[in-house]
Amino acid sequence: MEEILTGIVISSKDYKEKDKIITLFSVEKGLVNLILKGVKNPKAKLKASKELFCFGKYNCIFKSSNLGTVIGCDIIDNFTNLSQNIDKYLEACSILSTVKQLNLYGQADVQLFLELMNTLKILNYENNQKNIVLCKYLIDIFTSMGYKLNLNYCSACYNDLSENIFLNMDTGEITCELCQSPNSIKIDKLIHKNLCIIANEKFDKLCTINIKNIDEVVSVLMQNYEYRFNKKIFSY
Repeated sequence: MEEILTGIVISSKDYKEKDKIITLFSVEKGLVNLILKGVKNPKAKLKASKELFCFGKYNCIFKSSNLGTVIGCDIIDNFTNLSQNIDKYLEACSILSTVKQLNLYGQADVQLFLELMNTLKILNYENNQKNIVLCKYLIDIFTSMGYKLNLNYCSACYNDLSENIFLNMDTGEITCELCQSPNSIKIDKLIHKNLCIIANEKFDKLCTINIKNIDEVVSVLMQNYEYRFNKKIFSY
């Protein structure tokens, strides 16, 4: 059966001598695996459509529900800046890895797709501090999946947060010292402040802020993600 899928390539691997298998995150079917035949040939018509971050309309034939074959592609954007800047590339790969780990094969998630596309556009076209887009993305997907980080008061007792602030790694909730659990980590007050700044800023305004301890902020969010989903975010 022939179908047209609008999606972005989130991974690619060699298959046979001249072919590739890509994983496409699509609007219509979530994650799908697709064969691109002969695309390792320098003159192949579809060679650009195998690249990581390629966003387009993929014309596919499915002989089974698990694997399709691409017979044509209209490329909408290839996000070239992501591949030409090592910091942007690694940050984008970290973002893509979270999508693949959600295992949404055959499951459409339009909200997550739009979140991903918006994130990659900002990362590709704007000049932002390294990893700040990744932080904003993680905070926002926690919210979209029903795990919003409540940064304004203790999520357990609802009192104002004191000097000692903790992140419950089981629930992802911010708590005060009295409400911390055995599986909580203490968060430096500056990290908490910067989490608030990033959470409250719009994506297209991230270029206006600079976070001094951004690596520590990233670390907290990654730990939260990894405890919550039992998956490790791709990073170097």
